[in-house]
Amino acid sequence: MSRRIEIELTSARPDGSWTWRAAGAREPKGVLDGALLPSGAKTGDVYRADAEMELEGMTISSVADPKAKATKGGLLELIPSNKPFEEVTQQLAKRERGDRPRGDRGDRPGGDRQRRDRPAGDRPRGDR
Repeated sequence: MSRRIEIELTSARPDGSWTWRAAGAREPKGVLDGALLPSGAKTGDVYRADAEMELEGMTISSVADPKAKATKGGLLELIPSNKPFEEVTQQLAKRERGDRPRGDRGDRPGGDRQRRDRPAGDRPRGDR
């Protein structure tokens, strides 16, 4: 199964092959056939490659140019206006606190609820 990786060309060999490494790596990883590369390839170029994983290492099966970074298209241009700037403000309504003091909660309006026994399955069991 092939895997797509980014490779960087490290050096050209006299037989037309190139050494390569994973982009950002320090050491060369392998050798690839120069016929797979586009014309004008030079040391330091980064390409996207399909690599086959094998017992002996990786074999590069195809090479493509890296994805170009997207241009910043579709930006909106802000056009200044001749009108004077009008602020937008908001006034929040004060919350009414009622007649009671804050610390006194008092009784419930309908009184306390009747306590019911829990079903048998919900009762805590005694010491085991």
